[in-house]
Amino acid sequence: MSHDSTAPGCAQACCNCCCNWVVTSIIIVIVVLIAAYAVVLPLRITAEDASLGRLALAGPNGTALAYNLSLTVGLFNPNWAMRAELTAPLESELSFAGVRFDGARLSDAGRRIEIHETTRFRVEAGAEGADAALGSAELAELVKETAAGLFESLELKITGRLRYRPVHAGGTRRLEARCPLKLRLAPPPGTHMLVLDRVLKCHRL
Repeated sequence: MSHDSTAPGCAQACCNCCCNWVVTSIIIVIVVLIAAYAVVLPLRITAEDASLGRLALAGPNGTALAYNLSLTVGLFNPNWAMRAELTAPLESELSFAGVRFDGARLSDAGRRIEIHETTRFRVEAGAEGADAALGSAELAELVKETAAGLFESLELKITGRLRYRPVHAGGTRRLEARCPLKLRLAPPPGTHMLVLDRVLKCHRL
């Protein structure tokens, strides 16, 4: 009577293979969890659908600004396991050639940016004669860009603070970014100015 001596060996090999697969799977799960909860990816900030209806000198001395600008600020949370929560108000600031001429609060503290989602905030700014305190260099730049029909010195600044949940990773974090707004005149007969790109990336500071 013959015996199949290979059966126990095959069984042992299969058992080892299964064990190795289980161990490998556990290691992969642990690595994924560590990456999801220990590595915090910063929010991605964009300026979207920007539109400038007016930007011109105004006032008796011709040093004030008349403007009408609107855009949407997008905060995208790229993390797969942590939502972001604002711990301080989210503020916006508009400037020309480094000189601030308008600002607004976009959100109070407590607003959430959910996992792998984008939260958007609308910015509407306008005035007939805002005191922008433009110096001679800024005035000359505005005149030059107006003549060229291309506005490259406009900038949006975003500031705030946030934290990530459910893991309170690293405590609260500063949120600050600058978004260059490059605008041009629309073709005739309109005088409406449009952003060159629908979505502009902002640079974190």
